[in-house]
Amino acid sequence: MFSIARKMLLAGGIATASLMSVPASATIILVDASSIQGEIVLFNAGTQTGPMVVGTTNNGLINVNFTGTSTNSNIISATGGQARVEGAENTITNAPNDTFGLNSLQFALSGGSTFNNLEFNLFGGTATSASFAITDNEGVLFTFNNLLLGSGSNFFGFQGILGESIRDVTVTANGGSFTDMRQVRLDAVTPVGVVPEPGTWAMMLVGFGAAGVSLRRRRRVTGQALQAA
Repeated sequence: MFSIARKMLLAGGIATASLMSVPASATIILVDASSIQGEIVLFNAGTQTGPMVVGTTNNGLINVNFTGTSTNSNIISATGGQARVEGAENTITNAPNDTFGLNSLQFALSGGSTFNNLEFNLFGGTATSASFAITDNEGVLFTFNNLLLGSGSNFFGFQGILGESIRDVTVTANGGSFTDMRQVRLDAVTPVGVVPEPGTWAMMLVGFGAAGVSLRRRRRVTGQALQAA
């Protein structure tokens, strides 16, 4: 029969070894957008126009902040009841619903929370490709440059793996602009300060292992003392 101390030590040692064996190449990767089935980001707070617009996941729990630049300014817009971000209204044209194309767009969760899975659609426009800069939960930057765009819908998916999560995303259009970003989905939201980093878990488990060794030694000394008496 294993003693309690030995069980604690064995469990702590196995878990610590498991955490420490996680490759240092934890990363953000490009994935098939259809594999992401997260919460869609909606804009239900009426029409927003300004340097920032704020969407909410359809469960109403998370705010997502968007900033960006258009072919005209840094003013972007989002219409209430829809799920897309676009440039401000282009009053130069005769068409009343025309908007300025987007040159870039950045978004992140309110409060600095992170997320693991992401999907969105870059729709329309004249850009021939787009580049993506994604910052992870530790401040490391991952870049995906010159991914081709076609006319109409262009779906992209990204995912944090091996303990990595996404803090913010910047999209830049190349060779033109895109009309809007729509159908943004994300899931596995991690609030700041709630989940320890893998290194913290490892240190905790090392501590548990050390406590198990100490308990085992204390019982051995106690047993020897009783035998001597």
